[in-house]
Amino acid sequence: MKSRERLITVVTAIGLVVILTSCDQFDDNAANKSSETAECIQQNPSDSASCDFTATLTDAEIETIKHMREEEKVARDVYNKLFELYNMPIFRNIAISEQKHMDAVLNLIVGYGLTDPVAGKGPGEFTPAFQGLYDELIAKSTNITEAIKVGVAIEELDIADLEKAIEATEVANILRVYNNLLAASRNHLNAFSSKL
Repeated sequence: MKSRERLITVVTAIGLVVILTSCDQFDDNAANKSSETAECIQQNPSDSASCDFTATLTDAEIETIKHMREEEKVARDVYNKLFELYNMPIFRNIAISEQKHMDAVLNLIVGYGLTDPVAGKGPGEFTPAFQGLYDELIAKSTNITEAIKVGVAIEELDIADLEKAIEATEVANILRVYNNLLAASRNHLNAFSSKL
């Protein structure tokens, strides 16, 4: 009897280790390519917690997800425009990263069946709440130094908004996305700051 209990304990411990280690992994490809919940699970089978969209979201959580999607688009579109203007690789490289951020948030939008606020919007096109921000950031980018300062301002805004968003939710897959975006935004901020 004791050997059976010991076997059950060992099997349970191994199962817990597998679950806990898979929860710590973040598959960027899954976040980038996902367009349906089923696809998410196929693309990231070792981390099905990221694909669990069964939580009931508050109105505030829904609005924050939509806000972050559009804020990441502002960053991507501004950086793409600044790369066109100044041909500085940092803008292109971080714009590519911002597209990954947009895709990660889109994964949440699709998974929870939300409306995508940037669907059908081209480069530099936003809802009224974000159009003024985009236009202002482009207008401020009058030379390369000012453009880099705009990069700093964007990342500082992202960091502040993500920190608030993290404090306002307990949903595991939303927290995972926001924490990854926060870490990336801090890296982007350091990259831009180092150019000043």
